[in-house]
Amino acid sequence: MQNQAISTYHVTMDEDKLGVKPEVLVGIYATIDARARQLAPQDIRRELIISQDGRIKSKFDIRVSNRMAPHLITAIQQQADSESGIGMKSYFYKLQEQVMSQMFAGVKDVIG
Repeated sequence: MQNQAISTYHVTMDEDKLGVKPEVLVGIYATIDARARQLAPQDIRRELIISQDGRIKSKFDIRVSNRMAPHLITAIQQQADSESGIGMKSYFYKLQEQVMSQMFAGVKDVIG
């Protein structure tokens, strides 16, 4: 079995124009975090860190490994699908897009 290096992706979401209280976003991010960990194998669950900026309460930082990222993407998709407002759906689709763009940033160099 080949030992692959683990990459870590950093995504920052800052959405003060969303009109949602930071406390609500904290709860939603906690739900996404819990769902991603539930979907992931036990040995990689610690490879996801979601934190809220201490000064800008509407800003969140996500650090996720390449092994954990697919589970995070699935959890974000499930959250987006459960939202009824278009603003919140768009926010989570944008978050999902940012994680995926980080994941596939090097793929175009390999393919092209």
